[in-house]
Amino acid sequence: MGKARIAIVGGDDREFILAGELARQGYDIHLCGFAARAPEETKNFSCPREAVRGVQAVILPMAGVKGDFSVHCPGNARPPVINADFFAALPVNTPVFIGWATKELKELAANVRLIEIAQDDELAVLNSIPTAEGAIALAINETPITIHGNKAMVVGFGRCGITLGRMLGAMGAQVTVAARKASQRARAGEMGFSTCGISDLCQHVETMAFIFNTIPAPVLTEEVLAHAGKCYLLVDIASGGGTDFAAARSLGIKALLAPGLPGKVAPETSGNILAKVMPRLLSENGIGGD
Repeated sequence: MGKARIAIVGGDDREFILAGELARQGYDIHLCGFAARAPEETKNFSCPREAVRGVQAVILPMAGVKGDFSVHCPGNARPPVINADFFAALPVNTPVFIGWATKELKELAANVRLIEIAQDDELAVLNSIPTAEGAIALAINETPITIHGNKAMVVGFGRCGITLGRMLGAMGAQVTVAARKASQRARAGEMGFSTCGISDLCQHVETMAFIFNTIPAPVLTEEVLAHAGKCYLLVDIASGGGTDFAAARSLGIKALLAPGLPGKVAPETSGNILAKVMPRLLSENGIGGD
């Protein structure tokens, strides 16, 4: 049985590293969107439809596809466009992996099996490391105070929140975790953190020097932010954000929306994480190596 042929269409340094690693693992890799740059043992194409000819699966960028259906492809002045003709060139139910997909892309890709991988447990836990490091780097670079000895709140205690809370605590921050679930608050308490419910944010943000949001829902509202007068920096790493940024500006709170931190702060590590996880995802969808 021959090698599985995979097309990687667009992406940044993460997907570039992934391409080289998959090629070394025995996959036949077709690239599109990386201009003249291509790892050894891969084939480079300028046309997306040519790149996907004869493939068993397609990998689109972790960063997703833009509103005009062009793929995230920094450094390429003419990034590939993923249109109806592109998907029509693929056999029905071809696995197409992407970090996350818009409603519009899902409608366009109705004939294939679009698989959003950003929330895969293994990938999300591993990516929480560069995400947390990136959020903390912003806090260090954007404020005149140390994390050590100051109060920091982590809103949400899922995969990223747990890693972020642990790192902040290890740096000497006085960490408070705000979470909806009693089980999450119990875990945070077991780890030595103070806790509160989301409904109690107004009382607990008052003394916070740093606030980190991980919940992709409107939790840091104008009402909550009005009580956060001592906050030096708010960093929102949730997909789409959960902060009222207009209210933050009007209240004089420095707030940053920081999506996609793994690819920005640690692309090599993030690419290697993808290379570790992707063979399993391919195998689970019937795609093997040699």
